[in-house]
Amino acid sequence: MYNVESSPEVSLGDELTVLVLKGKGESIISRMKDGRVILFNRENVLFNELEPGMTVQSKVSFIAQNYIIVDPVSPPERGVEAIKLGLQMVTETENWENAVIANAMLYIIDLLEE
Repeated sequence: MYNVESSPEVSLGDELTVLVLKGKGESIISRMKDGRVILFNRENVLFNELEPGMTVQSKVSFIAQNYIIVDPVSPPERGVEAIKLGLQMVTETENWENAVIANAMLYIIDLLEE
């Protein structure tokens, strides 16, 4: 099982933990570490349960040069893991001020979890 942030190389059938993000308009997307967009299969029975800020276990069903399509394989979840995954994404942005804040928040969450 892969975390989207730790493994930019994916193959058909791989399972990923994906953070659901708000796309343009009312759409939902996610992003691979390498910048590719992750789209969710709209025909999947779990698609309507997805909302920004959730994480969902998904299986890669299509790979293109600029995007991949995934199928959720379990109900989406909210909570600390979703928050941590989002913060990890921010730590790797070019905006160093946001990255510093995200790292500080991750540190605080780690302290609280101990």
